Amino acid sequence: MAPRAGETYLAGEVLAAPPQKLQLMLIEAALRMVRLAEQHWAADDQRAGNNALRRCQQIVVELLSGLRRETMPDLVGRVASVYMFMYRSLVAATQDHDPRKLADVARVLEMERETWRQVCQALAQSSEPVEAHERLTLEA
Repeated sequence: MAPRAGETYLAGEVLAAPPQKLQLMLIEAALRMVRLAEQHWAADDQRAGNNALRRCQQIVVELLSGLRRETMPDLVGRVASVYMFMYRSLVAATQDHDPRKLADVARVLEMERETWRQVCQALAQSSEPVEAHERLTLEA
């Protein structure tokens, strides 16, 4: 079966994206999954909501696995703590069907999204080499 146009575009965007843009894309995808779960729960479709939350959990695990503790261990440790908070909140939300837990995760993801938007914008305006961009992405 041939890929849909949207899938082809997304694959191309991912392959061409610098590391900081990939980070932003992951955060935006996680936020979309939280919103989707909220919508499914509001429609009393617990199964679909839980599936969206599992996808969000997978994205958060991917964010965690991309952290490089050997670079700026204190900062990376704090970021890892934030991601672990989100993961635990997603698990608890799934178990308890607690929309407040989802709201907590959504707030954190919105802050992360804004931070990474600013990083992407600042790096797009700078003339730093790609290696510096990669270092920033992996350190945050």
